[in-house]
Amino acid sequence: MRSESIGLPQTGEWTPERVALVGKNAGLVIAGGILVGTFAAVMQLYWVAATLGVLIIALLVSWHFEVALVIYVMAAFVPWGGTPSLAVGGSGVGKGVYVSELMLAFLLVIWFGKYLLRGLPANRIRSGFYVPIALYLAYCVLNVVSSYLFWDWHVSRGYQHVEVNIIELGLHVLSGGALVMIATSISNRRWLTWMTCAVCATGVYNLLNSVAGEPIPVQAPWWQLVTLLPVGYSWAIVLEPEQSTAKRCVAAAAVVLAMLAIFVRCVAWVSGWLGLMVTILTVTFVKNTRLFAALLVVIFFVGAAAWPFLHENVVAKSETEGDYDRFSLMLGAVKYATTFPLGVGLGNYRSYNSFHYGQLWGTTSYTSAHGTYSQHLSEMGFVGLALFLAVLASGFVWMLREYRAMEPGPSKTFLLAAMGQLAGIACAALIGDYIIPTYHNNGIRMFSATIYSWLIWGLAIAHVRISRDERETRAALPE
Repeated sequence: MRSESIGLPQTGEWTPERVALVGKNAGLVIAGGILVGTFAAVMQLYWVAATLGVLIIALLVSWHFEVALVIYVMAAFVPWGGTPSLAVGGSGVGKGVYVSELMLAFLLVIWFGKYLLRGLPANRIRSGFYVPIALYLAYCVLNVVSSYLFWDWHVSRGYQHVEVNIIELGLHVLSGGALVMIATSISNRRWLTWMTCAVCATGVYNLLNSVAGEPIPVQAPWWQLVTLLPVGYSWAIVLEPEQSTAKRCVAAAAVVLAMLAIFVRCVAWVSGWLGLMVTILTVTFVKNTRLFAALLVVIFFVGAAAWPFLHENVVAKSETEGDYDRFSLMLGAVKYATTFPLGVGLGNYRSYNSFHYGQLWGTTSYTSAHGTYSQHLSEMGFVGLALFLAVLASGFVWMLREYRAMEPGPSKTFLLAAMGQLAGIACAALIGDYIIPTYHNNGIRMFSATIYSWLIWGLAIAHVRISRDERETRAALPE
């Protein structure tokens, strides 16, 4: 090889320029070796291996980014690959993060690099999600900062844990980031189809695995909520007369199977069947208001006939398990919002509620509010809750408007299912942390399930974007 190929003079003489260049390269190699050696000596083997893996995988992922997104969607529901303890809360028990968080953060870094290098699809669109999410995340940062500046003197500073605040803020950023990443990264209809199939397959797998008695020991936490999209999609197909009879029969069978699994076998878990019922009702209402009214009548009479079963397995069981404490937690959330206008700060609910105000107000001393809206009201105040609700409401209205303007096809069906899923998860979130999880309610693990809502909404934006491109392309063709 000629020396000029590596930037050296063509002669073999050690000129001052050549000495300087060789010395510079040698210095970089030595410095890199020292840096890697120091890192390996200080950090655990886990982090050394993880860092080397990241460097290798980064090259591959940036090359085929959409492949990596599909893989993530199909793997994120499994809470596996936990790191050594990163966050230690008041319990003294350390918690690591899972692949669902690590891989998403990794993908977001690569996505941001592609954005800076203009490697993303250029055909971006506005949506009803973007501005509310930006305002919401900005307020989250302000909220955490204010919790340090205006800590309540009734509660010991020893109960505040910076690791928990960072993890909570990180879960919010990852959730919003996932939506934007999926919405802007899919380049064409082929990858859109792959991503849609991956999201639906995740829910179908969890449903079938549960019905079969979990022969495969790999199941999503709160798996019922992961099935809302494929059930809504199946129900939308049932309501579309232009679909083939065979396809509608298969879709109807999927809906019936989900109802049996969630309404009958898991009826004690109200969040699951509440989300499923609202999903089906929302899809029906948007598609056919007359059928929606008839469905309400059917639900009323079926509920009346099954009341003894429901009373024993839902009402009585919820009472014995303390589920009605959520009403006290809701009252406590209002008290927190009126006492602390900006909220007590993300990750600080346990600090305030378990060690002072829960006992003072008699609203239980739980470590979390056990509800997305109660948690927001407590930790982020009325403003934070309003911004979060704006994300859901603005996103739903935008999808509804785009759905009505869209031509019939798979994207329109997906958009209908996504609206049903959003409505279903929003109602279920009244009594659980199902949209953004809470650290002190096993949130790091449950993120494996909650992230799918954000992935689905981002995918809905991608469906609208690519459908618009296809429509504009067809319009530009000569007749």
